[in-house]
Amino acid sequence: MNFAGFPKFSLLLPLACILAIALAGCGSSNNMALTQGNWSVAATSTAAARRHNIVSRDTPIPNNSNVSFYVGGNLTQTGSNLAGTMYITGSCVDPSAAVPFTGTVKGTKVTLTSASIEGNVITVSASGTTTSATSSLTGTYTVTGEGCDGGDSGTVTATAVPSISGTWSGSLVNNTSGTNGIAGATISIALTQASTVSDDGTFALSGSVTYTNSTCSLSGTLTGGFVSGQFVKIDASTIDQGDGTGSFEYGLALLDSPSAPANMTSGYSVFSDGPCGGDVQTLTLTKQ
Repeated sequence: MNFAGFPKFSLLLPLACILAIALAGCGSSNNMALTQGNWSVAATSTAAARRHNIVSRDTPIPNNSNVSFYVGGNLTQTGSNLAGTMYITGSCVDPSAAVPFTGTVKGTKVTLTSASIEGNVITVSASGTTTSATSSLTGTYTVTGEGCDGGDSGTVTATAVPSISGTWSGSLVNNTSGTNGIAGATISIALTQASTVSDDGTFALSGSVTYTNSTCSLSGTLTGGFVSGQFVKIDASTIDQGDGTGSFEYGLALLDSPSAPANMTSGYSVFSDGPCGGDVQTLTLTKQ
């Protein structure tokens, strides 16, 4: 090809752009890059009155009365676009309802908007402090629409939640410890969190369970469970004393910290024909 007829500057411009790409990115948007995966959004209402407080279906927020409700689940960034499937806990919205969220990233600013859920639309406007590997955001939220939370507004703190894989242990009260003198039992759960998100926006949990000094259960295997935002749910089958079998449910348990979770607390319910069948108690698990 003969380049003789091209003005010199027409050749210099592509070369300049190549040099700019190497140094700073030619045409780069310089948008913030969010940590991909599980996120927890803690919302604190500043509205004069939150209408959903009078709704009987409210899910109480354990351990943290300052937070009005949580939004949690998977959040994925593709270029300047955000998308995720998340769950709302502590609102009048059904906490088991998967809610699609979409949004954008522009510079260090983030906007997220939910699909309409029971007449409510949640919009979050937040910002970060860095453009790379951002794992925390702060900002505000509003709820519009004719749903029971319509008109609510306040502040938010959004945090990427790291994997909770590891061993979590806690103390149980033996049902018959008062009569046979057996020491309080301990439970230890070896959790493995899936590295990829499930279709419903949660991250599946698997693992095994061991007991010490239990009057009924010896070991167990997780049959289900997930982490979504700052909340954990665990279901397990158990091998009980005398070759019996049973099961237990644990959760929704609130992780004490979204950025460095070390404890979680919730109800522990046993289903068995053995001596611990029907047992319900509060269990705090601590990461070892």
